[in-house]
Amino acid sequence: MMANLIQALTVFLPSGYLIAALLYAMAFAGETGPDVRRYRPPLLRTLTLLHLGLFVLHGMATGGFPVFDAWLSLSSVAFALVTLFALVTWRHDQATVGALVLVVVAALQMLASMFGPTDAIAIERSTEAGAATGIHVVTAAVACAALILSGLYGFLYLTLLRQMKRQTFGAIFRQLPDLTQLVRMTRRAALAGFLGMTLGVNVGIGVAHAKGTVGFQYTDPIVLLTLSVWLHFGLIAFSGKIRGLTAQRASMAAVAGLTVLVATLLLAVVPGATFHTLR
Repeated sequence: MMANLIQALTVFLPSGYLIAALLYAMAFAGETGPDVRRYRPPLLRTLTLLHLGLFVLHGMATGGFPVFDAWLSLSSVAFALVTLFALVTWRHDQATVGALVLVVVAALQMLASMFGPTDAIAIERSTEAGAATGIHVVTAAVACAALILSGLYGFLYLTLLRQMKRQTFGAIFRQLPDLTQLVRMTRRAALAGFLGMTLGVNVGIGVAHAKGTVGFQYTDPIVLLTLSVWLHFGLIAFSGKIRGLTAQRASMAAVAGLTVLVATLLLAVVPGATFHTLR
């Protein structure tokens, strides 16, 4: 029964997030589009709870920490991203931003569902995940989600700025938050990710040293990319106080950082590409 529920949720979640993205994207039509505002929040909450339920089932099935492989780590980033966005927009609806966020969430979860475990009971783990490993995974997932959110807000800032310069005031211009709010969210999300990464990376390094992880070294591609992303978004977080690092440049840096972050996440799930493993 538990295995069937895990499989059903694993298959359903990507489609569910795509449906939610479609409902949020209808906001671009403004008043001319169908009024689906009342359906969006409950659907998002339902999907978030179902995603949480998937991790609970994995934990119950394996008798340990529910994130035990790279693909489930990717799913945890997707879960953290949708949860973080829901919290950020709890009082102030940002449906147009939500459409883009949910497309990214759906893509991450689709990868996790396609290649990750669908039956946790059949998976054997060689070691038990300790509290430190759990802290590392949770903080890293939240940090990655915040940094992705920063990059997406930066992308929307650049999109809106380009429309203003070209004086093409279409649906995107009318429905997106203003430039001030977008750059503020870019910097705040970068700060949240920077702080989360500070904790997560240090805990991860401590775990690697304590366990004597084979192959761990500071020249490993994952370590170098992670530290680069950490420093990069740290600069974005404090860009408001750095001369010359304007809102536009900070947004461009956030988009570039997002590209590197996605490459790092994809590298982490390639078998044999790095020492990094949760098993």
